[in-house]
Amino acid sequence: MSTNRIFFITPDINTPTGGIKQLYRQVDVLNKNGFDAYILHQKSGFRCTWFINETRVASSYKILTDLDSLLTAYTVFGGGFVRSAKNLVKKIIKKSKFILSNNKNDIVVRSEDIFVFPEVYGPNLAELLKGNSKVIYNQGAYQTFFHYNLSLTNYATPYLNSELIATVVNSENAKEYVSHVFPSMSVHRVRYGIDSKNFFFSENKKKKIAFMPRRLRVDLIQVINILKFKGLLEDWELVEIHNMNEQQVADALRECALFLSFSINEGFGMPPAEAMACGCVVVGYSGKGGKEFFKEDFCYPVADRDVLLYAKTLEEVIRAYDEDDRPFLAKGKKASEFILSEYSMEMEEKTIVACWNKILSKHE
Repeated sequence: MSTNRIFFITPDINTPTGGIKQLYRQVDVLNKNGFDAYILHQKSGFRCTWFINETRVASSYKILTDLDSLLTAYTVFGGGFVRSAKNLVKKIIKKSKFILSNNKNDIVVRSEDIFVFPEVYGPNLAELLKGNSKVIYNQGAYQTFFHYNLSLTNYATPYLNSELIATVVNSENAKEYVSHVFPSMSVHRVRYGIDSKNFFFSENKKKKIAFMPRRLRVDLIQVINILKFKGLLEDWELVEIHNMNEQQVADALRECALFLSFSINEGFGMPPAEAMACGCVVVGYSGKGGKEFFKEDFCYPVADRDVLLYAKTLEEVIRAYDEDDRPFLAKGKKASEFILSEYSMEMEEKTIVACWNKILSKHE
């Protein structure tokens, strides 16, 4: 097995965030299969606690601070590289060092260590930690060009840097996106897994409609109010999936008959997939990355941002459900079986191991 250590750069966020949970799981899978992997947080002793984990965690105040400073530079100057912004970025890059924090997880970075970055750190990402190979774990393909500008002469991007050895994505749509823009880039798809111990079908459905209140709230408010003023929601209860741990989310979804998806420009779209695993009938936007599991035989896809069509579709679903809920229980069961088959934990582990074997075999 390779001697390379793999560090997954992860912000210190301890609120339910599917992307971070996936990073933790990927580190667990790699270590289980003989790799040497770490989550890399900023603060010593920090780890996410909203889901159960014993993931190997290290920390680097320096590296994460430099990353945050890089984002600040982009934000302060609106993504444009005027002289002062360029100077600030150069200063951040110049002062970067290869030593992690002095604590019980103290690690001196070796030249063969690989750092895995999120996709949102902008065009100069590869200039940090020069000399070390890098991978971008792009969980949001439509965020690939965050902090870029409209300059036709600035070709700075980590995707064309020789130290970026691969990009990892989470859906076929995301793989197509990155490969189309950077055809020479080595792009590997990891298939997410839904934990069937928590997310599983229940036929004990109530007239509850679940949704994520932060996703396209402007569309959510329109759809709900259209149906409210048509008198269609009087017997229904709205359930916000918000500020819940993983178990609470699963428990809530198993009671809900419907899930409203307001995903927009997603790499994959975990919330509707988890809802389907719990037997919810999903109505709404696939968010592009979710097209591969938004099947019309068990859910009701709506073209992105078509609010009126969304409201009309949901109206039809609610009227039909109120008349006879049995066909919807059957759809929910079918959705659950599909998701837990196509996105099993076993499949996730298999694709993670295959992905990193390919990356490291080419790297060596």
